[in-house]
Amino acid sequence: MKNAVVLFGSPRKRGNTAELARTVIGTLKEKGWGVRTLYLNDMHIRPCQGCYTCLPEGVCKIEDDMRDVRKYMMESDLIIYATPIYWFGPSGQLKLAMDRSIAFMDENFASRLKGKSAITLTTFGDENMDSCQPAIDMFKKTFELLNISYAGQVNAPGCQPEGGVGHQYIEKAKVLADSIV
Repeated sequence: MKNAVVLFGSPRKRGNTAELARTVIGTLKEKGWGVRTLYLNDMHIRPCQGCYTCLPEGVCKIEDDMRDVRKYMMESDLIIYATPIYWFGPSGQLKLAMDRSIAFMDENFASRLKGKSAITLTTFGDENMDSCQPAIDMFKKTFELLNISYAGQVNAPGCQPEGGVGHQYIEKAKVLADSIV
């Protein structure tokens, strides 16, 4: 069985980002995947200290919930980055976990995540699709450095309070999840 982990970066478990994530999770489960959702807002993840103590063994010296995040990322074939867009980037909750991803590099900066795939799910209130581009660029650079295959994205603009994801984006999320092998 293949496994996926959702790095859920929204503080709202029933909001727009959750709606997109539920769609992807449901489709993957129908295909026989095991899926674990990590609600980053409920976890204690401290900022990266930039000390590089993690490089030799891949274990950060900070003792917090990032150890669980790391474990589930290492066990997964697919990593799903789900976030609302705040100020043209991912939420602070997701950004903390992304910054701590340096622990997935070794002393030669080779990735311990090589061979895994990732998708991104973003929601934002602005109607302008360009509003998510800085975040998508950051995801792409991150995945390139970590040697993770970028398997696709769904960016849902114009989201309003709960239930504000357009039907076309829910359909795109189903199609994206169905395309994952």
